[in-house]
Amino acid sequence: MRMRSSLRLWAKSLSVAMTRRYCKARTFVSMKRRSFCSPTAMAASLLVAVSAILLGCTSVSSEFDASLPDGWEVLAAPKFAQGFQWVQKENGHVALWIRHPRTGQALACVSKAHDAAMSKEIRMVQLDTTRGLVTTSTTHVHLLHAGAGLAQWRGGNSIGYLRSEEILSWVAEHEVTDVGGENGLDPERIASLDPGAILSSPAYDLNTRGWPLIPIPEYLEPHPLGRTEWMVPLAWMAGDSASGQTNFNKVAKAYEDLMATAVSERPRKRILTGSVADGVWHAPGHDSFVAQWIRDAGGEYGLQATNDHENVALSLEEVLMHASAVDAWVVVTFDPDTFGLDNLLAQDPRHAALIDAAGEVWACNTAKCDYFGEVVVHPEWVLADVQALVEGAEESPHGLFSRLPLGQATATP
Repeated sequence: MRMRSSLRLWAKSLSVAMTRRYCKARTFVSMKRRSFCSPTAMAASLLVAVSAILLGCTSVSSEFDASLPDGWEVLAAPKFAQGFQWVQKENGHVALWIRHPRTGQALACVSKAHDAAMSKEIRMVQLDTTRGLVTTSTTHVHLLHAGAGLAQWRGGNSIGYLRSEEILSWVAEHEVTDVGGENGLDPERIASLDPGAILSSPAYDLNTRGWPLIPIPEYLEPHPLGRTEWMVPLAWMAGDSASGQTNFNKVAKAYEDLMATAVSERPRKRILTGSVADGVWHAPGHDSFVAQWIRDAGGEYGLQATNDHENVALSLEEVLMHASAVDAWVVVTFDPDTFGLDNLLAQDPRHAALIDAAGEVWACNTAKCDYFGEVVVHPEWVLADVQALVEGAEESPHGLFSRLPLGQATATP
């Protein structure tokens, strides 16, 4: 999800954050440098690749398989992500197939081979890793960094929003180009870099200027680990799928170990979350990864509505109708200074009714934590903090959420 420049966009990016791999078998190493030379060599490489990939993947989706064009079959599926799979052509070429995580709509097929065309209806991107990658989101940068490192990163349009000192040092040392322009990307800077791929939102016009745009719909994943698992295909694009898979497995284990500690005997606390912008409430849908975080932490999400493409937009009146049935309200906001009940009431005085009804109010101030950056690759941090909220703790272990004192409108960090 993307780092936003206004409160409205921060709020609408909530489904991206709070609601806003595979293994380095010989097949993938060979594809980085050249096409396969012979059917015999291809078969041997694929045997190794399939065995390695399946160690980190789940069974193949028959629905996904049925929609593939003739001559292609699914090779392996990720464990949590719904937006990509590895597919194989009859001649042995392996490619990354990207789809909308919620609707299943095919978005693109990415290949390092020269003759892996799929069909006229599906966008085909030939990836040239020797020319590096350009990102259009802080999320992409952190997924790339966590998966395989930044050696292939040449430029990005959201560099000004990065907070990681390690990544910012890399930007300075390696002169990573800011490709941001008035309307998104600066054509001249893109042309000077001539990247092998541009990681973009699927909402962009993917045919812009003939650029090698690859849609990355990680923010639409229905599971927190599904979003993080995108570090694997990004690592593959960077030429080191083994590191991506290994690093993701560590995150997944930490998440699942923590999830196993959730208290199940007590009644499940109902939690509502969202943000207000221009008088409209934006909340993650029932099938969002934010709702899944709450369920994995032992709670229950307080909204049943859903939306395939973004957050659910509600009037404050509709939100107040839900308020009487929830135990806690988590508000996601962006405040460079501090944020307390006085700030919340200043947004809309009617929030007082929601505060009274919810009983508990927690704030996630995205100006104080790298929510759209480092937190993306550490969903276990959010899980631990939501778990603390569900279990009635006064503080969250990672400080991503702070409980607002209800007795008085005092600002808190």
